[in-house]
Amino acid sequence: MADYYGVRITPDDGGKQIILDAGTRFLSYLSTMQLNGRDRVRGIKAPTPGATPLVVPRSLVDIFPGDGQVPQFFYVNGWGVDAGGNFSYSVGGSKGVENVVNNFATVDVFSIAGQSNPGSYGARITDGANFMEINDTSYLGYVTWRGTVEVNGYWDIPASVLNMGPYVVFARWNNTSTPLFLNRDNNRIECYTGFGSAGGAGVGDSVAGVQLVIISCAFSPSLPASGWGMVIRNAQNVITFSSKYPPVMWRGGTFNFPNYDNFDTSSGEVLSWVDPSGNVALPMVPLCSIGIQRGDFSRSSGNYSFRPVLYAGFKMSGNSVSCARARPAGADAPVSLYQKAKQVGCSLPCLDAADYF
Repeated sequence: MADYYGVRITPDDGGKQIILDAGTRFLSYLSTMQLNGRDRVRGIKAPTPGATPLVVPRSLVDIFPGDGQVPQFFYVNGWGVDAGGNFSYSVGGSKGVENVVNNFATVDVFSIAGQSNPGSYGARITDGANFMEINDTSYLGYVTWRGTVEVNGYWDIPASVLNMGPYVVFARWNNTSTPLFLNRDNNRIECYTGFGSAGGAGVGDSVAGVQLVIISCAFSPSLPASGWGMVIRNAQNVITFSSKYPPVMWRGGTFNFPNYDNFDTSSGEVLSWVDPSGNVALPMVPLCSIGIQRGDFSRSSGNYSFRPVLYAGFKMSGNSVSCARARPAGADAPVSLYQKAKQVGCSLPCLDAADYF
């Protein structure tokens, strides 16, 4: 962002200095849940007052063997989180999905701290998060890794990040040919190609110039390595802010993805580009999977033609983002019965790369 007066910190990672202003926030980890068709309401840790929920799906759909040659297809179709920590969701798919007790989706739930009034002591950040009011450090979250990488087939999330606990990856790149997919099973960012193969796709190809900001949650930050810097403690004398790590800078930007179902029977992927809203110059999207698509390989069985089901990743062009087919889901679906592409309508907060690079 523009260079102006204020409190400026130099994090231990040696990257761009950060100016603490109204965009200063923290990101909280609330829950990881496997979802079925029957519950549709779960109790989770309540977000801090005024926080914006951030649901980061690992997968939203699964396919189970059915009668004969027709599998059953279940998916989560939308969600919400209220101030009391009630996570509600809707489901769709095959007949009887509302009674399915098998888990068919997995989501991580976070929240980004809202604006709060400054306390009666300490550093004052007008309209920013009040780090002195936090008495539960499990709500805290900071940037524990940032940099620009080439994803050559895959890129491993650093072990130093994994050791910190739950994390969210925000990314910015420019490539309309190859999708990026965050594989939570092996903690890798993966590229996919070969969508005409029998397996649906495979890890391969590369994407250069990927800017990454990784936020880790649920820990109390330590002192800067140099012994110099800025530290905020709460009334219990626990560190709730340290210039060792860049803070979460969120300026209200979001990607608002519409819900859609595409039942076209042709091959190829479906792209639907979404621009960010809000005060953001160089948006970064949280890597997750908010839909499914199909591969191009076709096989016949009985009266049906089948194609592989793929979890959706993202492609990015300039400031626009689109779901794109990526990781194989491990099952085929009848072309005439199920969607070629399914996207769940949701809003994903986006960070501004200009704050970090």
